[in-house]
Amino acid sequence: MGAKAQDYDEITVFLNIQKVGGADIPAVIRDETVYLPIADIFSFLRIKNIPSAQLDSISGFFINQQATYLIDKLNNRITYQGKVFDLKSDDLVKTETNLYLKSTFFGQIFGLDCSFSFRSLSVMLSTKLELPIIKEMRQEQMRSNINRLTGETKADTTIGRKFPLLHFGMADWSVISNQLLGEKADVRINLDLGTVVAGGEANVRLNYSNNTPFTEKQQQYLWRFVNNDQPLM
Repeated sequence: MGAKAQDYDEITVFLNIQKVGGADIPAVIRDETVYLPIADIFSFLRIKNIPSAQLDSISGFFINQQATYLIDKLNNRITYQGKVFDLKSDDLVKTETNLYLKSTFFGQIFGLDCSFSFRSLSVMLSTKLELPIIKEMRQEQMRSNINRLTGETKADTTIGRKFPLLHFGMADWSVISNQLLGEKADVRINLDLGTVVAGGEANVRLNYSNNTPFTEKQQQYLWRFVNNDQPLM
């Protein structure tokens, strides 16, 4: 049998895409191996994807409509352009909110090479393919250049960013309790906090389980400060 979803740690990683930019995305990790959310990454890259109602499969086409694919957790396989790739039971991880694929298969099957840094909790995605999002950015740049050559200007107003010392943003929490007959209940509590601390974005994730000690290693903290007006920052 493959590992259960409870055997994996859910975290947030920074996805950096070559020639595009980056964003924070959810991920799961086990034994320093990262599993990435298929729908989130494909949506970011403007790749057509349709998750099933139970999140046990995702279908669509990759870049062009002839390159159809089906990622099937029930049968642990990926069908892409008529080829079938059989997976191990733990190569796909299904949670309540996402279907995750082991990062190496993004490169092996779809040509999206992912390099994971456990130290910085970041993933660098590189590819030789012309992704839809890159095509969109190129077309937008061409339109901008044409407008500049023809003298057309776009009215715009820039509102400077404020850097408060402390500002509470949001809180997201969940409580999961499982109990088998005759055994002690398993209670897990997750608390996510989004705030501004010292002018920078701060995200805190606290995890607690009544069956394991509350340790610093299980908690996650992220603080990021960006000021476009200050090159050093």
